[in-house]
Amino acid sequence: MYLTYLTFEEYIEMGGTLDATTFSDIAYEAESYIDWYTFNRLWNESEIPERVKTCMYHIIGLMQKEMDLDFNGSSNATGTEQTGTGQVARQSNDGVSISYNIISAKDAIEMARKDVDNTIKRYLQGVTNSLGRKLLYRGIYPDE
Repeated sequence: MYLTYLTFEEYIEMGGTLDATTFSDIAYEAESYIDWYTFNRLWNESEIPERVKTCMYHIIGLMQKEMDLDFNGSSNATGTEQTGTGQVARQSNDGVSISYNIISAKDAIEMARKDVDNTIKRYLQGVTNSLGRKLLYRGIYPDE
């Protein structure tokens, strides 16, 4: 029997703001990350550990931020087109001079994926399934 790791109702109770359809799409992706890291050790579980649910909630938030990033083309001071998002690096008041650090879409997505990886490692470290197997153990248990 396969259980979803976090239901929409649990997500809303934890403070989630996505609608049901968007949640479903993102939750499917988040579960696939967890399955990959845990070698599917949560499949066939009758009850999902609370730390897995918390991990799912945070991953969904990170993936939502990744989806919300605005990567529309915009012009920089030289008139060349930049794809990405920028943060103010320097700002001057009198001469009204602002410099931006431009982050490319590729770099921003890579940073978001690292955040997901770190979240999984942080929340699932030491968590075991019903067979007592550590979810993040990178070896193979007997009968796996």
